[in-house]
Amino acid sequence: MKNREIIEQIAHIVQDPSYSHPMLLAKANDGIGRVAALVDLPDLKSSAEVATDTSNPFVALPTVAGNTFHVGKKDALFFVASQGQGVERNIVESWIKFLQKYPRLDETGDVIDVCVRANLLYYQGVPSTADTLDLHFYRKPVVMVNPSDEPDGIPDHLQRNLLVNFGCWDCYSEIEDDESGRTPNTDKYEKRFYQAVSELKAYLGVPDARPEHYEYDTEDFI
Repeated sequence: MKNREIIEQIAHIVQDPSYSHPMLLAKANDGIGRVAALVDLPDLKSSAEVATDTSNPFVALPTVAGNTFHVGKKDALFFVASQGQGVERNIVESWIKFLQKYPRLDETGDVIDVCVRANLLYYQGVPSTADTLDLHFYRKPVVMVNPSDEPDGIPDHLQRNLLVNFGCWDCYSEIEDDESGRTPNTDKYEKRFYQAVSELKAYLGVPDARPEHYEYDTEDFI
């Protein structure tokens, strides 16, 4: 579904001239981001190499256009391997648990554990010689700009139900003002959007198995 078609359909339903095409485009792109955050879209799987620092316990996550790490998506990082050691490394999902294990972030030696925080990848230990880590992750979808652009990563047959309903929901949540407190159109299009999300999950089926995140028990600190 083309960018212009999505915008035209949102505008046709909402019928509010205060929403310009650039404003509706922004909502459509927000919708793509929302879907990508809620669902593991196979077409958004990506990979990149990062080199560890020899003095700092962190390195920036990939931010290359079209291959930017999806910061804020739960479990966006799903596999890490050390090229120097030739083995998989542990992903610690919780920043607090990472700090409990490494409170000073000053361990040296081979990389054993990694943890994502904001737009940085933290690791412990810190190798004296830079190591290269292979990261496998979900990237951010590329935003639509031109009228002929299509939603990145979303199956064709579900693009309308997802993005038009999201755009209408977002618009009505801003403009619907009933003295009774009811928001029927907002509620209707929100429900339709999440129904489409459920259809998307059913269409994609069971996601690929991931390595379990490494978590630390209290016993580890005794």
